[in-house]
Amino acid sequence: MSDEMKKPGGREYTVDEILAEYGSKGRRSPKPGQPSKVVDFPTEKLPPMPSAPPQDSGDEPTIRLVKKPPKQEAQPIPEIVPEGVGRTIGARLHTLLRRADHFADHMYDQAQPDEQARKAEKYTPGVDREVLPDSSAPPRRPRLRLVKPKQLPPDTPPAQLAAQYQKGLKAQAVRARFALLLALLAALCSVELPPLPWNALAGELAALGLEVFQLRCWVLTALLALTALLCYEILAAGAKQFFTLRPRGESVLLFALLFTLADGLTAPRMPGRAGFMPFSAVTALGLALALDGEHRRRRADRMAAKAASQVKTPYVVSIHPTLWSSKPTYTKSSGSSLGFGSQLQLEDGGHAAYRVAAPLLLLGAMLCTLMASAGQKAPERVLWAASACFTAAASWPALLAFALPYQKLTQRLNRVGAVLAGWPGAARCGQGGVIVSDLDLFPTGSVQVAQVKVFGGVATEKVVGYTATMLRVMDCGLTRPFHDLLRTYGALYREVSGLEWHEGGASGIIRSQEVLVGTAAYMHLMEVLIPPGHNVKNAIFCAINGQLSGLFLLNYAMSGAVNPSLSALMGAGAAPVLATRDPNLIPALLEQKFKLPVDKMEFPPVDRRLDLSKPAPEEAGELVALLSREGLGPYCDAVVGGRRLRLAVRLGLAFALAGSVIGLCLTFYLTSVGAYASLTPANFLVFMAAWLVPQWLISNWVNQY
Repeated sequence: MSDEMKKPGGREYTVDEILAEYGSKGRRSPKPGQPSKVVDFPTEKLPPMPSAPPQDSGDEPTIRLVKKPPKQEAQPIPEIVPEGVGRTIGARLHTLLRRADHFADHMYDQAQPDEQARKAEKYTPGVDREVLPDSSAPPRRPRLRLVKPKQLPPDTPPAQLAAQYQKGLKAQAVRARFALLLALLAALCSVELPPLPWNALAGELAALGLEVFQLRCWVLTALLALTALLCYEILAAGAKQFFTLRPRGESVLLFALLFTLADGLTAPRMPGRAGFMPFSAVTALGLALALDGEHRRRRADRMAAKAASQVKTPYVVSIHPTLWSSKPTYTKSSGSSLGFGSQLQLEDGGHAAYRVAAPLLLLGAMLCTLMASAGQKAPERVLWAASACFTAAASWPALLAFALPYQKLTQRLNRVGAVLAGWPGAARCGQGGVIVSDLDLFPTGSVQVAQVKVFGGVATEKVVGYTATMLRVMDCGLTRPFHDLLRTYGALYREVSGLEWHEGGASGIIRSQEVLVGTAAYMHLMEVLIPPGHNVKNAIFCAINGQLSGLFLLNYAMSGAVNPSLSALMGAGAAPVLATRDPNLIPALLEQKFKLPVDKMEFPPVDRRLDLSKPAPEEAGELVALLSREGLGPYCDAVVGGRRLRLAVRLGLAFALAGSVIGLCLTFYLTSVGAYASLTPANFLVFMAAWLVPQWLISNWVNQY
């Protein structure tokens, strides 16, 4: 075949003919379903080649292969494998060599960590990573708040505010007691009791042209009028709210009083009313309880303002919306009472809720009155129906829902050195994190330096001075005890440059010397040799230029209130976040030595702990409470108490509004059918008093933690 191709004008051969001649003789056809080992290249008849000059005999002819044009759908090309045992073995060896080279290139990808990485894993405490906000998620809808005033009251200083609340406070207490006494006397006159000799006066009254029923109505009306005079601030507030088109709970009480007075004066002349007393006692008790609630709130506000005025630079508890893990976070820092007086004067949660509920209750009571009287073609009982409907709408717990639990909680917080910033401070309390610092766990005086040991012949004053200087720059809870130690040894503070924080300690340059201060684990991590028997946990080590120079054994005395305070925080849905700067205060030590539930706490990395424990955070938070004492106890009481007060007010308002709606429906039905015998003052008193039971239980629960 080659001889013929060498001849001029010789025949051109196809690929199949060439393979059949040299490499594929005796080739078997592949089995069905198996790919062919040799690709059958398609051929077509070639056009005649142009004439060319004769070539030398030594030149090889050129073989041209012509492929068919590709089809629309590309077909997979099977692998070309050479035939023969030798070629197969060669290909297998080539593949094996390539795999060996690939393994050699990647044999160290999953190697064991080096010695430094193993040390960091052994001696560095585990930390919790922060949950960052998802930028792709839609923004959260802002929570609806009841407190959103257009203009804040003036920020009156707490001392001046306490003096304002003190004026007339005792007189208000006396009037509240007399009002309650008159209301109870009206209740006795409304019911049929054997000790009251009403029937014995029938003969004498008949001589005067009067009836017993008429006399009782006049007595009840007089008692109600006297009670209203004693509670004049409630009625004045209700009138002001109504005429300024901002009715509240006091406005409902005002309408109940007006219709009840009118019904008491006209009841003896109405047909069918003989023997059925007006609801003067129910309305009088509602006014007396409203005045009592106003007095309780004023008394609690005065107590809070007085407590806030006793400290010039209190600890400020504020809440930040997204400080840690994109959730609300409480912080405590030294500050001032700026904004406290303004928040204390804002309306409470009960008034804010009745901003919406009072107009609806007034409208509902008026419609029920008209439907029960004119709608039933009985206009003579319009005053009786109006008195019953408006009195039922003015539920007794309405003005006690905030005042009663607020007073009880303020008394508890005042004893521990904390005060809430009014209802706005309590309304901001919700689930989130609570930043816990060194001084929260161990206030000033809780940490003492028990022993000092110097190594390497370094002067004790130098080691104490360098260590105290580093701890002062670190601004941790050990600053004060080492300051006292510095004065004891007569050492001096030095200037530090190049301060760097690490897990377990810090490093810096003092007088051209590298100083390391931290725990024993930090010294191991920095390859500082510690003598045998000195590897203690509750100690601070100092190394100068890589050599151990000092050991300071510490005694930590934790207060017995820390563990219950942390449990109360966790039970209230607040997660403690340990933002400690003391190198020793890590979860392992707190769990082993002090038995704290660190598994439910969060321990951020060192850089985030520095940010969270700053004395004045960059983003100003919203004021929640003021503290006059150090430690975790007052801090915890303020946060948990605020959460409980918010829940108590909401539950109390829910029961108050439920009592108003249910009472309005019942009185509408009974007045529409003219059921005088069922809607008696005694039954009405029992119904209204029943809604006070949940309020008293909730108020007693708010400070039980």
